Amino acid sequence: MNINKLKDIKEEFKGYKEILDSGDFEKAYDMLDKILKKVEDSLDERRAAYVNSDGTVYLTKDEKGDIYMSLNHIMEYYLYEVYFEPDADVKTLDIPIGEYYRTFGELCQSMGKYKAAKDAYMKALSWNPVDLDSYLGLAESYKYQNMMNRYLEVTRQAYRYCCTRATMARYYRNMAFYYLSNYKPEIARDAYQYANVYYHTDNADSELKYIESAINEKTPDIDIRRIQKVFTEEGIEPGPDSKTIGIIYRVGELMMEDREYKLARDCFSICYDITREAGLEKILDELEKALKDNGNE
Repeated sequence: MNINKLKDIKEEFKGYKEILDSGDFEKAYDMLDKILKKVEDSLDERRAAYVNSDGTVYLTKDEKGDIYMSLNHIMEYYLYEVYFEPDADVKTLDIPIGEYYRTFGELCQSMGKYKAAKDAYMKALSWNPVDLDSYLGLAESYKYQNMMNRYLEVTRQAYRYCCTRATMARYYRNMAFYYLSNYKPEIARDAYQYANVYYHTDNADSELKYIESAINEKTPDIDIRRIQKVFTEEGIEPGPDSKTIGIIYRVGELMMEDREYKLARDCFSICYDITREAGLEKILDELEKALKDNGNE
């Protein structure tokens, strides 16, 4: 790692954001592209993952040395340890390289540069293979390129990290889009309805109206049991991954023990959002009190 080359990266990224906010997308694109090329030239460490041409994410293999990872939150470290089972020590980077690549992917996507977006999201995942937003962005880039099998594969990988009502709804909307594009409107309708159970969106409502018009059949009242039976037949997950929720809960406990109350609150807020358990609400109230007593909100 060439630290000298990277010491100004964070300030350069701030400059990029100012240009982006001004609306000059082409200039922002050129600037961030140069920043990321500097990053590539400065880092030769073993990354947290390898992403193949189909968008499948694996642990890097047969490489010596420590693994380097770019985190958004401490809970991701534990998710990575459990799901990827690294065979070496995992060290975190001070520079949020995964975020930089994800941001570049978002910019490319908005400009219609879908191949560049795909490449950026893949690199983001190589530094942080548990970052949900990068999975969802990669899936979108495949959708725009009409690569629907890859869109489905990446969406299935993203599921494991969907741990809020909003992100679970996104998972079901993605699945619905896949089935609609494969001329299975009834299954798509089920998925859009199920998405709205988790988090109601205008997008799902609009798609349900489209399906209603396309097949000339009124959308039936939702039947959760019937839909879950269809999901079982199709290999669609009927709810969040309990293992993921358990990991996040455990990280919350560890953060409480370390008096990292803000981090603990983040973890327990996610668990409460998806489960609505009264016990978690009580824990969150206690954390809010602890934060106020320590002068932190």
